[in-house]
Amino acid sequence: MDPSLANADKQLSGNVLVVEDNEINRFLIKKFLKKWGASGDFAENGKEALDKIRHHAYDVVLMDIQMPVMSGLEATIAIRNMEKQEHRQLPIIALTATILDQELEEIKKSGMNDYIAKPFSPDDLYRKLATFMQK
Repeated sequence: MDPSLANADKQLSGNVLVVEDNEINRFLIKKFLKKWGASGDFAENGKEALDKIRHHAYDVVLMDIQMPVMSGLEATIAIRNMEKQEHRQLPIIALTATILDQELEEIKKSGMNDYIAKPFSPDDLYRKLATFMQK
């Protein structure tokens, strides 16, 4: 993931919550979002993500699967339960290092909308975000 590969002509509008325990991945995603014109907020685990979602509006969530304190799958289930009362669904894209059939099934069952495999290219990240955000 080289930030210089993120084309300047790509534009996104919106606010992304990035839930990722790896500092380098957070740094790179922040660079991409800034270059594309989107804003980003960051959490290091699912519990922090839930707290942020309760107090802020986001257009999409990038959610790591394996994190300390609360996993991405657990956090997504909790978010979906909160949303039942609000009658809206926040798009959640899984960030995963493994793409095994079993994990893909767990991603779907948790209520995530899509996934992106790590390591990912800036183009892959942009395409996934653009699916759920205004350009």
